[in-house]
Amino acid sequence: MKRIKVLQDSCIPPSQLSLIFQTRTVWRDLATWIRAYLASKHGGLGDKEAIREKLDELMLRSTNIFSLVFGEEFANEYIDLSTNFLNLLDALVDAQISGDVDAINEYTRQIYENSDRIAAFLARVNPYWQENRWRDLLYQFNDRTIEQSNTFLNQQFRENINLFDRILNLTSTIGDYYSQGILDYLTFSGR
Repeated sequence: MKRIKVLQDSCIPPSQLSLIFQTRTVWRDLATWIRAYLASKHGGLGDKEAIREKLDELMLRSTNIFSLVFGEEFANEYIDLSTNFLNLLDALVDAQISGDVDAINEYTRQIYENSDRIAAFLARVNPYWQENRWRDLLYQFNDRTIEQSNTFLNQQFRENINLFDRILNLTSTIGDYYSQGILDYLTFSGR
């Protein structure tokens, strides 16, 4: 009840509501552009460089939003961790395509280590986010993204479609958690 009273007494400006909505959609956009990138790398569909530029632009947009809420210092760490994920995923896909099992295992390990760092970072930045919850969400995202890459590699297109649907559902959950944390942070931290 205390939380409801605080929310009733607060007024969130439309600009902050728009920002919160944008944070929610970033996750879906990320999944969509990663899928396009994977299709490009595995099947030669589209322009890999242009799609990677789009992914990098998306990370920059996400970081700009993050900076508005949490400040530039934290945003710099956020962009480093996010870009590291994309670079590791790129290297993993190259290893999958070349069949280098040792590299696949190493890049997979590094992706999950990076997720551990992201989860710890997000929990440190925002008291309304829990490290374990972030780790779980990011691990699910990693699992499904790597599996999606495998389905492209093995030309399992029906499974790929079903998997992409599951990824989109997951990004809704991640986006909800992310945006709720930002809403709580803006509402209860006095920012």
